[in-house]
Amino acid sequence: MQNRKEKLVLFIILFFLFISIHMQFPVFTPLAVSLGAGSFLVGVMLSTTSFVNLTGNIVAGSYIDRFGARLFIVIPLFLLTLSLFAHTFIEETAHLFILRVVNGFILAFLTPACMTMLAAYAKNSHEQSKNMAMNTLMVTLAMTIAPMLGGFLGERFGADGAYYAISFTSGIAFILAFCFLSNPRTRNRRGKKSQGILQLFFYTPLLPVFLTGFAVMFAQGTLMYELPFLSVEQGMTKGLVGRMAGVMGVGTLLVLAFVFIHRISATVRTIIGLCMLALAQCWMMMAGVVPPYASLLLFGAATGIIFPAMMTLVTENIGEGDRGKAFAFLSAVFSVGTISAPFIAGAVRTFLSPYYVSWLVLMVVITMMGLLLTTKRKAVVI
Repeated sequence: MQNRKEKLVLFIILFFLFISIHMQFPVFTPLAVSLGAGSFLVGVMLSTTSFVNLTGNIVAGSYIDRFGARLFIVIPLFLLTLSLFAHTFIEETAHLFILRVVNGFILAFLTPACMTMLAAYAKNSHEQSKNMAMNTLMVTLAMTIAPMLGGFLGERFGADGAYYAISFTSGIAFILAFCFLSNPRTRNRRGKKSQGILQLFFYTPLLPVFLTGFAVMFAQGTLMYELPFLSVEQGMTKGLVGRMAGVMGVGTLLVLAFVFIHRISATVRTIIGLCMLALAQCWMMMAGVVPPYASLLLFGAATGIIFPAMMTLVTENIGEGDRGKAFAFLSAVFSVGTISAPFIAGAVRTFLSPYYVSWLVLMVVITMMGLLLTTKRKAVVI
């Protein structure tokens, strides 16, 4: 009963956390441009944030397994609230750059800690899949509401007003975590030897997860980089850009409404989701500057399939005592995708569609996934 209550609180915390993260989406790029940043500098800021996140992930995993997830949820949420509130005082691009770096380091601990705690509440693979699907639902609801809310607040009250609301939202998450969360009991499964976080890079069962994580975040990073420029270059309002981002959340919610989907093999779901994602990126590439709403809907549906499947694959292939490291390493892989996407998009967008590069990355990963599965099947037959 206590675990069920804490799991519910954790879902609510994840909802508020991702609300605060994604409310910045339609506000950040116009704010950076207003401070004098060009498109390439915006890409560098986003990439640097993710690079710091990557560095922090490598450090975070071992400490989460050693000291428990709660500590690395409560303290980072408090620091994130302060950091987001500090955005209301910035006057130069250097200030914005520093705060983005701080946010990246904080999230390096926060995200894997939340995933580790959530994984500890499941007793079997079926429960694990349902928990991860519920987590995706909460995150998607946040991602659907947040950009529209951020766009509205940015238009009505400016960047300062938006960041007041953003910091207040993360503050609610901190209070909930401090008052209601405790460390679930975990134990290493028999036969599962504890591994160092860098050893996970060579851990074959998780290789498909890491490839998928990189491809998804590269595609998502490309889209999150390109959409805000519609308000800068095409004259679209922040609210309209926020609504376009919200369409992706609707696609994810539609997929998650099919509750039977978590009964399908996580590997099969991952492959299907990657193919849908590649199709969505190809559609955007062919459509021109403004992505069609239907392509955004398909993109969101694909992520709704992929993310729960990825998280389930992690928990199926790693012992409880190593999950902090595994989720931290996966977050590091996410960061690599997020780092490279805006950097490459900013570098090539004047002569090549960033959506084409993203589609190419997805197709390479799909091919590698097929080769890995074929090799695994042959090994089983032999």
